[in-house]
Amino acid sequence: MGTNNKSKMSIFQRMMDIGTSEEFSITEKRYLRVTNIAAILGILFNLVWLSIVISISETTSAVWNVILGLMFLLVLVLNQKGRRVAASASLAIAAYISFCVFLYLSGYSSGIFTVCFLIIILPYMTFPRKARTLAHAFSVLSCLTLIATVVFQSEFYAHNDDMNPYLSQIVNISMTALICLALIWSLSVLIDRSEDSLIAEQKKSDDLLHNILPANIIKDLKERGETIPKRHNNVSILFTDFEGFTQLVASIPAIHLVNELNDIFGRFDEIMEETSVEKIETIGDAYLAACGLEDEITNHAANCVTAAKKMLAYLEERNKNHEIKWRMRVGIHSGTIVAGVVGKKKFAYDLFGDTINTASRIESTGEAGKINISSSTYELVKNDFKCLSRGKIFAKGKGELEMYFVN
Repeated sequence: MGTNNKSKMSIFQRMMDIGTSEEFSITEKRYLRVTNIAAILGILFNLVWLSIVISISETTSAVWNVILGLMFLLVLVLNQKGRRVAASASLAIAAYISFCVFLYLSGYSSGIFTVCFLIIILPYMTFPRKARTLAHAFSVLSCLTLIATVVFQSEFYAHNDDMNPYLSQIVNISMTALICLALIWSLSVLIDRSEDSLIAEQKKSDDLLHNILPANIIKDLKERGETIPKRHNNVSILFTDFEGFTQLVASIPAIHLVNELNDIFGRFDEIMEETSVEKIETIGDAYLAACGLEDEITNHAANCVTAAKKMLAYLEERNKNHEIKWRMRVGIHSGTIVAGVVGKKKFAYDLFGDTINTASRIESTGEAGKINISSSTYELVKNDFKCLSRGKIFAKGKGELEMYFVN
């Protein structure tokens, strides 16, 4: 039983998706599917009437129901051929002609006028946006037809004497109500799916943005379309670089090198999240991160040292099982920086100030496998980590700087 239901659902789904394309937007797919559903319901409406008129041997009504059913079937064919506007127009025309034929055959007392309410709304549910003017035209025509039908209802009498007016009223009103229910239910399901798809796409976009920019920068860009550079007085900068990288580049294939860096930096990214340090960027084999950008926190230096220890521990463990032995220098410096996004396209979040330059020099004057820190960072972590003074070390462009190794 479950298999049969699944098979029926798949057939209905295929019919509902006639003419859909991956290139269509979510909204375009929704309009097309509602058009297909309405056409299928129109065919069913005429099939119900066809079975009734055949049972009472009413030939004229039977012929008309066959013709109208084929008109609704044409809608599916046009959608299959990608003629969206023509399909929607055919649906509106088929529905309008159905109303006129049934009004002529069964008269006003048959309750067929209720179909007009459906025809008024249907164009706005089926016509694509580019043909919204046609939707207005069909809806206005249906509205005027309904008004005229009600005003001159005495003029619309049944031309089919074999049909029981009470039965016609029951069938027409009941079928119209069921079609409305089916369309509203289908539309609500399609809208829910569209919203779910939009939410999923929005989450992907947000996740991608959060991988590129900090949360406060994203908020500014979304709300104002721009971001104002912000000064941070208490920030620690973590800089890393691999020893002998230039020689390594010349000795192994580029793709293999990129895969190695991707593997290592991927783990570094995880370490940054674990230690509440913000990754800023990678430049070749250099890795730049900072702590203290989101909030003015006091343990930014300690977080950077903890992250550096984890990075070195990971490399040490990784080197045991890999052919390439990576040896990394780490430099940490604390101070004031300005952070922001520069430019209008392909946004890149960056840090500016002498603190960045000093951190780079601290890293370059360090030793592989060790964490080299400045005196300003030392003052912030001396109670948390044991450090070894290196004295004053000459740094290019900075002169002699007091440095320490973290044990």
